[in-house]
Amino acid sequence: MTQIVSSVPGRVRVRAAVLRKRNHNDHVAAQLSKLEGISHVEPNVGAGSMVLHFNPDLIDVTHLESSIDKVIEKAVQKPQPKQGRSTRMQVNRAAKIGMLGSLATSLTLAATGQKRWHAITGAVFVGCLGIHLGVHRRHLLR
Repeated sequence: MTQIVSSVPGRVRVRAAVLRKRNHNDHVAAQLSKLEGISHVEPNVGAGSMVLHFNPDLIDVTHLESSIDKVIEKAVQKPQPKQGRSTRMQVNRAAKIGMLGSLATSLTLAATGQKRWHAITGAVFVGCLGIHLGVHRRHLLR
């Protein structure tokens, strides 16, 4: 399937969803700039496209278009390494679980009249809340 959306002598525009990712866009741009006859590549991550400038005297347009499609298809099919949760998100998940557990325990202890343990589990809740807010500090004051 062709990824070429427009073609005029000396210029080809390529668009693909994979090009919206910066690392894919950079990789594809590097691979396309190595093709024979390509003089300049203008990537546009926001649009998921790139413009290729080439010398039509040096390369056949149909050959260039098939080479472009091969490079992009290879980038699309390239298996992405499975990434687990970051340490930051693992810590945040533990803090949320700690908040839920300590809140339930604290409320139960308050209902049974055990003030000392209620205060301790309340402090654990506040500590976990502090960790959670620390993880999301950038989003708090938008």
